[in-house]
Amino acid sequence: MQRDLQFLLDMLQSAELITTYTAQCSKDDFVENVQLQDAVIRRLLVIAEAARRISKATRQTLPDIAWQEINGMRNRLVHEYDDVDIIVVWNVVQSEITPLIEELKLQIPPES
Repeated sequence: MQRDLQFLLDMLQSAELITTYTAQCSKDDFVENVQLQDAVIRRLLVIAEAARRISKATRQTLPDIAWQEINGMRNRLVHEYDDVDIIVVWNVVQSEITPLIEELKLQIPPES
């Protein structure tokens, strides 16, 4: 479980960084800023890689985390890197990151 806790913490930290990166950003700003896109995509990949490393047993105890969708996003970002729809990335950031942060905060002890 200690390794899983570290992976959950990695996911949380990356999700929080995404919200920091995009806090003062509109959709148009995001679409026009390749550097910001790269930073957000990198953090999405960290979230996905950490999620992939979490044990099946732990994933089963956390059904409110969209494990399959996280993995699906990873696969698209890695394997279809030349055809990433940046609007889909923006929509994921806007609709999925905050709920993920909230769920992860429930699972990680404050002292971590």
